[in-house]
Amino acid sequence: MGALRDLFFGNDTESEEKDMSNEEIKAEAAAENKEGNIITADMLVGDIIAKHPLAAQFLMECGMGCIYCPASQMESLSEACAVHGIDGEEITDALNDYLLEHNA
Repeated sequence: MGALRDLFFGNDTESEEKDMSNEEIKAEAAAENKEGNIITADMLVGDIIAKHPLAAQFLMECGMGCIYCPASQMESLSEACAVHGIDGEEITDALNDYLLEHNA
């Protein structure tokens, strides 16, 4: 419930995350996984949006208009892509590029 509340109303760490430099984001991404990606295909859509609010608009523009539906809280990015007939690996890579570019 806390993650959903943070999604709609924000949280205290959100402003701290936005203040991070691109280099800090890249370092965080490298620490999170071996490929240097911020997002992985096995992450839940709800978690991605809670941690990186800019991802919401990106995913909607890719054809996932229902990213805030209850199912997104339980679906991985790859599962959501499959439901929408979208290549999950392509979206994951593009979303990582987008987030790095926009310092999300």
